[in-house]
Amino acid sequence: MDMVYRPMHLSDVDKVWELLELLKLENSEVSLVEIPDKEELQGWLENDKLFLYIAEDGENVLGLLKAARGNDQRNRHAAFLSIAIHPEYRGKGIAKELTLTGLDDMKKDGIVIARAYVYSDNLASVNAVLRLGFTFAGSVHKHHLNEKTGQYVDDLIFHKIL
Repeated sequence: MDMVYRPMHLSDVDKVWELLELLKLENSEVSLVEIPDKEELQGWLENDKLFLYIAEDGENVLGLLKAARGNDQRNRHAAFLSIAIHPEYRGKGIAKELTLTGLDDMKKDGIVIARAYVYSDNLASVNAVLRLGFTFAGSVHKHHLNEKTGQYVDDLIFHKIL
């Protein structure tokens, strides 16, 4: 499988939307699925505080990385990351490569620290950010209700200096 990792373009909106719709059906607990429609997705591309990257295999978008830069001069050096991978392609290194591609590009644009929040019961994502060199920075206790288990889970905070 020849995977391409690159910035998202307007021409990618339909394929990215397909990925997000699939994740919604899966009841994925990633913030990216909270987007209500394609118009908002298109708006993301016009927002100069957002960095958007995709992983594609030529015909399908299999991953999306969204990074939100801080809003003002005091925090525009930092980016908050969200990532989603197609369910059938998880565990194949796509998240790692997509994240590394995005971080390298963001660093060139003045981002010096990346942050990610991961639910404590999402062990695959916890392990992924640790393998990427992120450092555990703290937690927000019982921040999220896992509706599948009925348990409250912590939001773990990770950061990486670029």
